[in-house]
Amino acid sequence: MERKLTIYWYQFQVEHSIDFWDLLKNGKVTVTQLSKDYNFKSFDCGNTDLNDFLFNDSKIYLKHLRYTTTLLETNTKIIAYYSLANDLLSVSDRQDFADEMQDCKNKIDFDFWERFLNQKMYPAAKIGRLAVDKDFQDQGIGTFLIKSLVQSFIRKNKTGCQFITVDAINDNSQRAIRFYENNGFKYLTVGDVNKESRQMYKSLLEYIEAD
Repeated sequence: MERKLTIYWYQFQVEHSIDFWDLLKNGKVTVTQLSKDYNFKSFDCGNTDLNDFLFNDSKIYLKHLRYTTTLLETNTKIIAYYSLANDLLSVSDRQDFADEMQDCKNKIDFDFWERFLNQKMYPAAKIGRLAVDKDFQDQGIGTFLIKSLVQSFIRKNKTGCQFITVDAINDNSQRAIRFYENNGFKYLTVGDVNKESRQMYKSLLEYIEAD
């Protein structure tokens, strides 16, 4: 993972000339898997629920095998974190789903395409939480994390995973919604348009190499 971070830094350095990327370039940012013995450092993303989850719930969820949490940090500060769980993508509108998957069709073997569309459920990984400290927001770090996650599943697909899912916060600012839209996530249903969160998904199949 640390090697991937270094590679991605070069992709972002043209667009971002900020402290995070300087820290990353100089090897001062590390990737840490949360453990029961981890001592939390400073972190504030500006969202009480996301802060509370990290400091009060993430170890409980880890202990009970619900989420794993990964941290990007310096010696003194947590820059960002995300929590992952296994998930199943269940599609209700098959035609809309088939239309959205057309972009991936050339990556899927012809004799597998119909079988793929007729699956009742699809193996997925769920982003339960993703947050960036206020000092580092609006600097491309969230997108950096999504790209890193995609590559980790493509290169090390240990259990089978075709999609990444998320329940994006649907507040007045639409900040989270726009973030996931900009990173290629699609809406699972229109039935949650007025709810507190919206179910969204991103296909990993578009990243596999076509024969």
